[in-house]
Amino acid sequence: MKPLLYSYYWIADNVMYASLLSLTFLGVTLGVFGITYLWVRRNPAEERLGRLIPIKEPSLLKKPKLLDKGPDGFVARFTKPINTLVVPQTSDLGRKTRLRLIQAGYRSATTFQYFVAVKIMLLVLFPLIYLASRFFYTFSLQVVLFTLLLIIVGFGLPDLILGYLIRSRQGRIIKALPDALDLMVVCVEAGLGLDMTFKRVGDEIRPICPDLSDEFNLTTLEVRAGKNRGECFKNMALRTGVQEVGNLMTILIQTSRFGTSLAKALRVHSDAMRIKRRQIAEETAAKSTVKLIFPLVCFIFPAIFVVLVGPGVIRIIKVLFTSI
Repeated sequence: MKPLLYSYYWIADNVMYASLLSLTFLGVTLGVFGITYLWVRRNPAEERLGRLIPIKEPSLLKKPKLLDKGPDGFVARFTKPINTLVVPQTSDLGRKTRLRLIQAGYRSATTFQYFVAVKIMLLVLFPLIYLASRFFYTFSLQVVLFTLLLIIVGFGLPDLILGYLIRSRQGRIIKALPDALDLMVVCVEAGLGLDMTFKRVGDEIRPICPDLSDEFNLTTLEVRAGKNRGECFKNMALRTGVQEVGNLMTILIQTSRFGTSLAKALRVHSDAMRIKRRQIAEETAAKSTVKLIFPLVCFIFPAIFVVLVGPGVIRIIKVLFTSI
């Protein structure tokens, strides 16, 4: 028992050293595994032939599925009970979280299970690490409050990261949407139908914005699967969560319903989006003068004040002290 206590005290007193040792061990291990994987991987021709003509392995020679993607993998089977206990499948919270994951670009069926499992693991792991470091010390109100803070941080950190991913993806979509509208105008004026326009724009816009390309291609697949076109357009607006995309889908639904000119509507909407972007840029530039007040007052003005007033103050002090 005493060696274990001595080991624990040593780790608690040398946290940085133990962390460096752990990171070094982890880096060397990952490097060895990477070199081994690169060394023992098959010839590219054999891999291609294996994909074309899959070799059926006997059941006794099959490798265990540990980190396989899909519902049969180890991670999916491990996180499914946690997901079932914490968030029922029919809850509003589960639907909202799935929608947020889709808006961030994660459409897999098991992504929601992984997200909930990460939240629960961080909620338990952060307080446990802190309480383990304080195990042989006296408990106080500060420890309890810090533990509660770690619980809140562990539970809310995945949501914060997910919100950042959603905002960054929406920003990329908004930035590439006017170019996609111009391509749609060209395709419509060239005589292509709306379905083929979506497919062509999705293929052409991929080098600029893969996120918007995926949305166009997914909408095309939904229309080909037999869904109502208006419902597919609404689903695209819901998946992105971008107001401009919702306005575009509304225009497409109205033009297909009332038979108005699609090219003219798209051109007007594209011009309106560019005007809006220019106005947003002008608004941001106008706000910069107000935002500069705080760094000027807090950082630049004190330095200028010291430089300008400092010599005079020094001379006044010298004159007063010499006179005294």
